[in-house]
Amino acid sequence: MYIHFIGKGETVLPPEWGNEVIISVLGPTRIDATAPSDEGAKLTVVTILCGATIVVPPSARIELSGGDVLGSHSVDVDPAEDGTLLRIQAIPVLGSIKIESS
Repeated sequence: MYIHFIGKGETVLPPEWGNEVIISVLGPTRIDATAPSDEGAKLTVVTILCGATIVVPPSARIELSGGDVLGSHSVDVDPAEDGTLLRIQAIPVLGSIKIESS
């Protein structure tokens, strides 16, 4: 679990990452999820009164879940059939979460 509170945060997920939770409060966060993940890995990102950008590998296939609470999310990735599958649960609360490729 990674927690960022007030101020700019940055998280780089390690190779073979599994189930990770990142919580950001009152500060923008950049999450580098380009490292290879374990099969079935899941990334949960919660933002409260701020925004987060999740950077994923090019051509990644995104399986998105979660919900917005007076917030928003967007996905700017061109998936490929053989791209890496990433399960992301996005929960922006009065904030935003953007998923983009590197």
